[in-house]
Amino acid sequence: MTWYKDWFQEANYRVVYEHRDEGEAEAMIDLIERTIGHRPERRVLDVGCGSGRHSISFAKRGYHDVTGIDLSPTLLTEAREQAARLQFPIQFIERDMRDIPDEKYDLAVNLFTSFGYFDSNEDNAAVITNVSKHLASNNGWLVIDFLNSQWVRNHLVEHDERATPNGMHIEQTRWIEDGRIEKRLLIRNSVEAKEYIESVRLFDLADFRVMFESAGLTLRHIFGTYLGNEFNPDTSPRLIMFSSL
Repeated sequence: MTWYKDWFQEANYRVVYEHRDEGEAEAMIDLIERTIGHRPERRVLDVGCGSGRHSISFAKRGYHDVTGIDLSPTLLTEAREQAARLQFPIQFIERDMRDIPDEKYDLAVNLFTSFGYFDSNEDNAAVITNVSKHLASNNGWLVIDFLNSQWVRNHLVEHDERATPNGMHIEQTRWIEDGRIEKRLLIRNSVEAKEYIESVRLFDLADFRVMFESAGLTLRHIFGTYLGNEFNPDTSPRLIMFSSL
């Protein structure tokens, strides 16, 4: 299943997720800095960086060595253009998230549920394993911001529809199948209708513990919201994990 190769190339992706703004990114970076400190000398890797919201947030805070990797040329172009406008020397690289640049990083982040896309558990776990191999040995950190699978199961909205200010109609249908949350999107305008699929493996905290341990990482902190609330499997919307070597 390679739904992500097509979907993240589409302009419609930005339409569906236009509510994911810089404020949300800033809240996530705030949480990171409250938890492990504000250290702009850290070399940062943004895995699955998309349009660069979090990479740019780091740069705004004085981090001078930030790299973002993503598979979507469309989103990377947007990221590069925004970084250039702000005169931030962020390096954005087109590559699969399992293919980590051959460098060492003090902090790697994988945010906004940019995980669980691959068909096999082995391929998904390879992201964590390969990031771990490229963390600085003196307490390098990996931060993963994932959905809380139990919360998704408890609060599944099977269908919703909405209209955008520019007249597009977005219809979303969700279901759980074979341990994955599946979403079908139908986007219509006055000329055409297009259909897309999203599919993410519903990993639980116990699954991540196994993946971290196999990668030589220790889980240090767990939060359930961007504000830093304690993680509760039944009530937390997010599963935000800080692990280190």
